[in-house]
Amino acid sequence: MVNALSQCLKIIFIVYVVKLSAAPQAVTRYQSQLNSAEWLLSGDIFSCSLRHPIQHYGEGNFIKNAGEPMKFILDPGNEKLGPGKLYIISQAPQWSPGMKPETLDIMPYPGYGLNVEVGGKVAERMLTSLNRGLHPTVAGAAWESKRETIEVALSNINFPPAYDEFRRCMTKLLPVNYDQIARSAVLFPENGTLLTKRMQDRLDLVALYVANDPRVEYIYIDGHTDAIGSRRENRELSKLRAEAVTAYLLEEGVAVDKIISRYHGERYPAVEGTKRSNRERNRRVTIRLEKFTPN
Repeated sequence: MVNALSQCLKIIFIVYVVKLSAAPQAVTRYQSQLNSAEWLLSGDIFSCSLRHPIQHYGEGNFIKNAGEPMKFILDPGNEKLGPGKLYIISQAPQWSPGMKPETLDIMPYPGYGLNVEVGGKVAERMLTSLNRGLHPTVAGAAWESKRETIEVALSNINFPPAYDEFRRCMTKLLPVNYDQIARSAVLFPENGTLLTKRMQDRLDLVALYVANDPRVEYIYIDGHTDAIGSRRENRELSKLRAEAVTAYLLEEGVAVDKIISRYHGERYPAVEGTKRSNRERNRRVTIRLEKFTPN
């Protein structure tokens, strides 16, 4: 009798635990209201941004910098999202039920009110989702309770016209940004001084960037050789290489007073040693941009 009662109590306890674990979690959702949803565009030839304030939470921001993939940054401005997995989901709006949510990505999140950054293809799919009338949503556990889910949704209200402007802004971006072009090098064959098509393409990007960024004050052009040959011959060869690059940039419209051209022969090798691969890397002209920095 005692064993039967004990077994019965154990079954009741197990059923209670199963029901408790199956209990639905509380969900707190942050999303701009219909009458207050905004998409705010800003941009120039260096960067385009499409910003979306989210009431009582923070803001989301799609950013496309020149020469870089798309990214989405969610700035919480609080610590509502706790550490753990974050789910990037594409959901139908509440007034259009029946469509199954699609998980775009799952990513770790440390919490502490840090920004959530989504890059590349996933950010682009979030934009596509919005353009289709869906709501990309970032979901994760609440900071205060793992049994509460926080959902931060982007509203598609007023999105289409802002997205059209965002795409127009992106067509005007430069193909490269400063970090990508500020340090360049073109490599020459042995005893070579002529610019190849590949070298010219790189120099075209340098000239294009300089023409569009008045903050670039100087362009340092430094010619180098490998260690094969006499110092006098190498110094003359490095001079011819630096002059070839300088002449090309001048032809492309770079102001002469911005250019500082120098030549060093075999001094200052990029890599030490006489291996063939090392010599190839040392036969070069480097191009370094320097921006004006106000005091």
